[in-house]
Amino acid sequence: MTASPPVRRKESVSGRLRTLTGLSLVTLALLLAAILAGAGSTGSGLRTIGHDAGPQVLATTGLYRQMSEMDALVAETLLLGREYGPQQQADLTGYDQRRLEISESLLKAYRLALDDPTEQRTVESLIEGLGRYERLATQARLLDVQAGHTAGQPPDHVVEAYQRATDLMHRELLPQAYNLTLETGTIVRRAHAAERSTTSLARAAVVVAGLLALICLLILQAYLTRRFRRVFAPALMVATVLTAAGLVTGTALLNQQGEALEQAKRHGFDSVLTLTRARAISKTMHGDQSRFLLDRFRKDTYEHTFLDKSRTIVAVESTSLPDYQGKLNANFQGLLGGLTGEDRDRVFAAYQRFQQADARMRAMPAEAAIKFWDGELTQAYERYDKVLEELIRRYESDFERAIDNGDGALETLWRWVPAGLTAGALLILVGIWPRLREYR
Repeated sequence: MTASPPVRRKESVSGRLRTLTGLSLVTLALLLAAILAGAGSTGSGLRTIGHDAGPQVLATTGLYRQMSEMDALVAETLLLGREYGPQQQADLTGYDQRRLEISESLLKAYRLALDDPTEQRTVESLIEGLGRYERLATQARLLDVQAGHTAGQPPDHVVEAYQRATDLMHRELLPQAYNLTLETGTIVRRAHAAERSTTSLARAAVVVAGLLALICLLILQAYLTRRFRRVFAPALMVATVLTAAGLVTGTALLNQQGEALEQAKRHGFDSVLTLTRARAISKTMHGDQSRFLLDRFRKDTYEHTFLDKSRTIVAVESTSLPDYQGKLNANFQGLLGGLTGEDRDRVFAAYQRFQQADARMRAMPAEAAIKFWDGELTQAYERYDKVLEELIRRYESDFERAIDNGDGALETLWRWVPAGLTAGALLILVGIWPRLREYR
C-alpha cells in the first residue's frame, strides 16, 4: 500500500516531461514547416517572374516593336528612291536583323506557351503570318527596284503592293503580337497574386508556430526548474534562443523575399513592360510618318492612326493632330503618365520635340518633307527613343537587382534556418534525456 503513490507520482512526472517535450518538438516542426512553405511559395514566384515567365513576357513585348520596325523599314526603302542606295541597303540589313530577332522572340514565346494551347496557336499563327508578310514585302520591294524612281512617292502599283503587306502587319500580325503579350503577362500576374496570398498565410503561420514553440519551451523550462529545483537547463536555454532566432530570422527573410518580389513586379517588371510598350508604339508612329509620305491614297488614315497612338503614349484631349500637338503639356496621363520626377521631365521633353518636328514636317511640300523626315525628324525620334531605351535598361537593372536580393534571402533561409531549428530540437532532447533517465 505504501509503494503505490511514489509509482504514480513517478509516472506522472515522466508523462508530463514527455508531453511537454513532444509539444515543444511538434511546435518546432510546425515552425520549420511554415517557414519552408513560405520560402517555397516566394521562391516559386521569384523563379516565375525573375527567371522564367517574366523575361519571356518582356521578349514578347519586344516582338511588337521588332515587327513594327520591319514594316517601317520596308516603307523607308520604298520612299527613299534610287539616289539613297547605301541607306536603302542599310535599311534592308536592319530588316534582316529584325527578322532574326523576331525568330528568337517567337521561340521564347512558344516555349512559354507549351502548357497553353491558345497561346501556342497564336504563336503558330504569327509564324505563318510573318511568312506571308515577307512574301508581300519582297514583292513590293522588287516592283520598286524595277520602277527605279527617285526619292518620293513610288508608282501606284508599288504602293498598292506595299498596302497589302502593311495591312497584313497592322490588321492581323501586330494585334496578335499584342494579345500574345497580354496572354503571357497573365502568367506573371497569377504567380504574383498567388505568392502574395500564400506568403501572407505563411507569415502568419510562422509567427503563430514560433510563439507556440517558445511558450512550450518556456513552460518546459519552468516545469524543470520547479520540479527538479534547477535554475535553468543550459541545453533548453540554447534551444529557446535558437527557436527565437529561427522565428525572427525566418520572418525577416520571408519579408525580404516578399519585398524583393514586390519590388521586382511593381517597380521593375511593370515599369519595363509599360515603357517597352510605349517604345514599340512610338516606333509604329515613326513608321506612320514614312507611310504618310509614301502613300498619297491613305495620308489622312496614317495621320489619324498617328494621333491615336500619340494619345496612347501621352493622353491629351484634342480634336485633331494639330490640336493635340498644340495642347501638349507636362500634366499628362497615358503610358508615360506613371513616370515621376526627372524621368517624367526627360521623356516628355524628348517626346514634345518629336511631336514638334512632326508638325513641321506635315506643313512642308512633299520633297522638302522627305528631306526633313530623313534628317531632323528622324533625329528627334531617335533622341526620344534613346531616352526610353535608357529608362528601360535602368528599370531592367532594378528588376534584376530585386530578383537577386530575393534569391539571396532564399538561399540564406534554406541554408541556416533549418539547421538552427534542427539543432534546437536536438538540444531539447539532450536537455530532457537526463531527467527522463531518472524515472526509468
